[in-house]
Order: sequence, then structure tokens, then C-alpha cells
Amino acid sequence: MRAFAKAVSVLFHPLLFPLYGSALILAVNPNLYGYFGEKVHFLWLIIVFILTCLFPAIWLVMMKRLEMIDNLQLDTANERIIPFIATATFYLMATWMFKPSVTMKVPSNLLIFYMMMGGTVAIFVSFFINIFSKISLHAVGGGSLIGLGMLMIRFSTYDLRIVFIALILLAGLIGTARLVLEKHTPLQVFTGYLVGFTGQFVAFSIISRFV
Repeated sequence: MRAFAKAVSVLFHPLLFPLYGSALILAVNPNLYGYFGEKVHFLWLIIVFILTCLFPAIWLVMMKRLEMIDNLQLDTANERIIPFIATATFYLMATWMFKPSVTMKVPSNLLIFYMMMGGTVAIFVSFFINIFSKISLHAVGGGSLIGLGMLMIRFSTYDLRIVFIALILLAGLIGTARLVLEKHTPLQVFTGYLVGFTGQFVAFSIISRFV
């Protein structure tokens, strides 16, 4: 059971959720972005992966080599402070890359822009909560996927009810894995769900009105 929980935790590492969310956006909205072609879709995913997964991962490894953290799991709240700031910076860079008003050779993607903005909001809220208590970042990612899946229903031409249910079950599996590994308490997991979901809701429903 613990081996399976570890596998789930690795496969759905917090740094991978922006990539999964971007893939979801492209998969359920072919009418919005299909005309860009597969090369542009792949480029978008590469940009998200580099800025939200690869760069933060390299930063963590550097911190480990410099003995600024004990391990890459970031088990204590204090160890998470600098990684939070670094990751938030990379998220802001990714958000800027997809902003429609930015004149770049890479085509913008409004939905990925909102998703990254929601992720940035979730990181800053998580950083604040981390001052007082740990929060499950895996659950933050799971909550973000639930929020994103629900919000995609109004954009996609597909019937996403099955997808939405699958995302809820996936988020539940991720949270259960963290509890099985005894990395978090139930409160920390549920708080993570709430923060992740709220971040996406704020980005798509509130921030979108001003951007």
C-alpha cells in the first residue's frame, strides 16, 4: 500500500500539475486551439514544463547540494520558504509568457494564462499558510485540477461530466496517498484542496474580468 502511495505521490508531484492542467486545456478545447497545430501545442507544453517543473526542480537540487535543505521532500515548513518564493517567480514568468497582450513569437493561450494565474494565487496563499502550518502541496495540485475541470465545462464543446468525476477521484487518490505515507494530516490535505480550487476559481471568475 505504501509503495503504491509513493508511486502516486511521484507521478502527481506538485511541480507536474501545471503540465497536466495545460494538457487538459488543450485536450478538451480543440475548437479553440486546434488551428494552431500540434507543433504549437507541443511548444506550449514545453514552455510550461520548463518554467513550472524543470527550473524549480533544478533550484531544489541546487539547494540540496548547498545544504540549504535536508532533502527534496521539504518535510518542514521552514524548508519550504525559499522554494515557495522561487516557484512563485517561475509561475509568474509562465503566466507572463501566455498573456494575450504580450507581443511574442509564441502564440498566447488565454486559458493557460488563467490557469497559471490561478496556480500563482494558490502558491502565494500556500506560502502564507506555510508560515503557521504545513499544507499539502499535492492536495493543492489536486484541488487545482478539480477547479480547472469544472471551469472547462463552460469553455469546452465536449461533455466533461465523466472527466470531472475522474478528476475528483484522482484528487481523492492523491490526498489518500499523502495520508497513507503520513506526510500530512487530514486538515492539511483538505486545506490544500480548498486553496487549489479557490486559486483557479479566483483566476477564471474574478481576475479574468480585469485582465
